[in-house]
Amino acid sequence: MGHLTHEGLAVVEFRDAAELDAWLGSADRSDVPVWVRLRRTRSAVPSVTFHELLKAGIAHGWSESTRHGYDADSYLQRFGPRRTRGTTKTRNREIADRLIREGRMTPAGMRALGRT
Repeated sequence: MGHLTHEGLAVVEFRDAAELDAWLGSADRSDVPVWVRLRRTRSAVPSVTFHELLKAGIAHGWSESTRHGYDADSYLQRFGPRRTRGTTKTRNREIADRLIREGRMTPAGMRALGRT
């Protein structure tokens, strides 16, 4: 994790979905929410995309919420452990169902969705 903070939470950045997935699966990661810095599509800097963040979050029991502008090339997306069981958004349920079919859901993700 970097040394940047926003509203008292760490700002983290991932080059790609594999790096994000490794971070979510690591034993030394805390369950404290963070701000994920996402690069806009016009940026030349490699970055995980919002959709990749969403899928990885569902798979690991984390969820996105508030978005804040950061600079001309990026924004911050608040990201933390899912606080409620299940998800009400159709999009998220469809992603979860696909991840389950593909065998990509983690036990934490299944618990967060109330599907243990």
